[in-house]
Amino acid sequence: MTEATVFAGIFTSQPLVFAHLLDAADQHRLVLDLDHVEVIQGDPEKRLAHVFEINDAAWIIEQQGLDSTLVVVFPEALIPGAQLFQATPLLRRIGAFRPIRTRGLS
Repeated sequence: MTEATVFAGIFTSQPLVFAHLLDAADQHRLVLDLDHVEVIQGDPEKRLAHVFEINDAAWIIEQQGLDSTLVVVFPEALIPGAQLFQATPLLRRIGAFRPIRTRGLS
């Protein structure tokens, strides 16, 4: 399993995050499958613990700072061989982490 990339930013709603992701992907000529992207707003601790090792989840939360939203882009979100999704003016890259599973955030 390859790494999932985590981003942080300030967004008021999940639909705005998805719209931004689609715009950014289109701008860079990427095909982004949103079924493999998780948007986390509010308390991320439990949701991240379902996907990443505890130490990685804690580090991600620490790096989140004042940003209201975390975005996890799983490798399956991009077609094989495509370039990785990059940071945008509204989303900063926190890092890439090996997920313990890719689905089932709740």
